[in-house]
Amino acid sequence: MQARNEHAMNIAHRLRSLPPAAPAADGWVQVQSRLAARRQTEARRVFGMRFAAAASIVLIAVTATWRVTEFMREHPAALVARLTPLTADEALAMDRIAQLRTQSHALEEMLAAIGERRVVERAGTTLPIDTLEAQVQWLDHQISTGEGAIAPRSIEQLWRRRVEAMNSLVQLRYVEAQYIDM
Repeated sequence: MQARNEHAMNIAHRLRSLPPAAPAADGWVQVQSRLAARRQTEARRVFGMRFAAAASIVLIAVTATWRVTEFMREHPAALVARLTPLTADEALAMDRIAQLRTQSHALEEMLAAIGERRVVERAGTTLPIDTLEAQVQWLDHQISTGEGAIAPRSIEQLWRRRVEAMNSLVQLRYVEAQYIDM
């Protein structure tokens, strides 16, 4: 312990014997130049970030324009179909499609509220549920590939079949959930 004290006192004595440090004549100029260099570096960094953001926006705009142009070249009928006025029957079919979509969405929410299928399933409902789920998937595929390409009346029929299948599926899943909970 005493050796440490002597060592610390020796260092303190040596520090006191050093000549006083004189401030540099141009010290303030050096501080100001370093601050200016930091500001310049920060300004370059901000400019670089803004330039990168602007370049990204331009790239996205060019890519989107290119994709839309390419799509219109590959599918000119889609543009014509959208620009052709609808008949009264087609307009009514589009309105009924919107209603059927709303019903379908409500049925999907009911299915989600029922929850996942249990590990233990009732044999009498398993096959019909699997069949209905496959039917809904097939109808979804037909709807997604047919919209814009086939008549609104045909799309309406597909949506009507989907709502009927979803309704049956919700009923079967509800019965299955009630039976297992007992």
